[in-house]
Amino acid sequence: MGSKTTTPASFSRIQSPRRRGARAAAAVAIAALALTACSSGGGNEPDPEASYSQDQLITALNSVEVDGQTLTAEAMDQESAGTQMDDIEQALEQATIEPSQCKDLVKAALDSSSGHVENIVVATPSGGKFAVSAMPLGSGDEATEHAKNANQQNEDCQDFTMELMGSKIEATIEPRDIEVDNGSEASIMDMTMDMGGQSNKMTQASAVVGNTFVVVSGQGASGESESASSETPDIEAILQESANKISEQ
Repeated sequence: MGSKTTTPASFSRIQSPRRRGARAAAAVAIAALALTACSSGGGNEPDPEASYSQDQLITALNSVEVDGQTLTAEAMDQESAGTQMDDIEQALEQATIEPSQCKDLVKAALDSSSGHVENIVVATPSGGKFAVSAMPLGSGDEATEHAKNANQQNEDCQDFTMELMGSKIEATIEPRDIEVDNGSEASIMDMTMDMGGQSNKMTQASAVVGNTFVVVSGQGASGESESASSETPDIEAILQESANKISEQ
């Protein structure tokens, strides 16, 4: 939920098998991303009372530099975000997910985020290889609870399948603990999605910084995976840099 994933404006306007497959994959990707990492670690203790506004988060993420390039951060477009949430909910209603309890967990994750979508800040590099999102919640306790719920969801649904619009996707999540200075509830996962003989890999790392749930998502496997390559962004390092910049506000 943390990444800026573009979802089709309407799942009801289906015109071709290829488009059905793309939309199904998008829906599954977002559903899987709702199941963020398994368990948590931590580095230097963050300030649990720190509270960051949307403007502060934009300033912080605009100062994050990756490979000599500064990210561009902006508030997520409210109309687009609302449309995406509606599309995802509609897709989930039509989908068959096994184990069945994973569907309820994904819905719960979306419900917990829906009231805060208008506050999300998204930052990306010009190449678009990864995205950083920051969702400020009402308090540090609320952000921590949100992260813990996501961790538990991922623990319960590390392997699941989803059938939607005639397409079947099998997803596997491999989580591990990490340490993030100035962050808590820190975790990272490699996710593999198989659909129609094609396999896609992505990595997602998350942490709580003050009242904010921060997520970094990118294509490819993380550094400790056998399938990682030099082209894969260092998601863990980007999360650390983002947490540092936010904590400076």
